[in-house]
Amino acid sequence: MTMVVAELRIKIEKYESRASRCEAQAREATDKAQQSFYEVLAGYYTSLATDFRKIMEKRTVA
Repeated sequence: MTMVVAELRIKIEKYESRASRCEAQAREATDKAQQSFYEVLAGYYTSLATDFRKIMEKRTVA
């Protein structure tokens, strides 16, 4: 069970890192379309990280 939690933690960190990079790219974007693209992508990765965090919480409580 601890291996599963460790794997979930790795996924959370990966998606949070990707979200952070996308947020930075959105701030540096030169046009609105590019900015919107990276903002949506950042939201997607943030959502994935949140989902994995919820799964991990359920695993650690159970």
